[in-house]
Amino acid sequence: MRVLDCPHCQRRLPETPGRYCPHCGAELPSVPPEPALGPAGTAEGRGIPWDRRAQLGFGPALFETVRQSLFEPLEFFKSMAPTGGIGGPLVYGLLVGYLAQVVTSFYQLVLHGVLGSAWAGPSELPDSLRRLAMQLEGVAGFVVTLLFGWVFVLIGLFVWTAVVHLALLLMGGARRDFEATFRVVSYSQAPQLFAILPICGGLIGAVYALVLTILGLSEAHGIGRGLAAAAVLLPLLLCCCCMLAGVGLVVGGIAGLLGLAR
Repeated sequence: MRVLDCPHCQRRLPETPGRYCPHCGAELPSVPPEPALGPAGTAEGRGIPWDRRAQLGFGPALFETVRQSLFEPLEFFKSMAPTGGIGGPLVYGLLVGYLAQVVTSFYQLVLHGVLGSAWAGPSELPDSLRRLAMQLEGVAGFVVTLLFGWVFVLIGLFVWTAVVHLALLLMGGARRDFEATFRVVSYSQAPQLFAILPICGGLIGAVYALVLTILGLSEAHGIGRGLAAAAVLLPLLLCCCCMLAGVGLVVGGIAGLLGLAR
């Protein structure tokens, strides 16, 4: 099958392209030119490494996909096809997200062991029992993550994609379907690996993942980065406001009860 690319933005075109490029909107020539072919007969530089893992190998494709998404995000998402199924991106997102969760849980396990003597358990317990309880708590958390961490990542991928895609629909920025948004969210998981950095790694990874999601949505849906940022950040802002409102209601209720008790 012949691979066609837009001569203006170099993005891959559908098998039956129309008059205008669906990515940049430029008018297409009647016969798009053939792309340059590499040694293996594939379009050189087209597509992301994870989509070519059968040719590159699982490990090299995973490493190169992580590297490109972290350090060459614009080129990476320009090369990412917005269609092609969710199976491949799902496996990638699960692998990266699960690994990040395991690393974070391991750090918590180590922290529990180091700070075991500071565990705020019943004061009547001996120090040795309090340390043991703290360590068992850390081990239990690590085991739960090992067994069920992938489930949490799986649910998180679909829920977050649904939230972002709904925001895009409400703002008129969903130029493509749920699949394109899911591919962007899945391929934006690499920053979660910053969890290997103690203390601040998780925060850095979360912020950078949002940045990658914004860049990816802009490229996949062909929208401005401002609109993409709004679709990503406004749901988070709304969630924070709801949480603050809930905390305010709880604090107000407690204050009211204390006032009645007087």
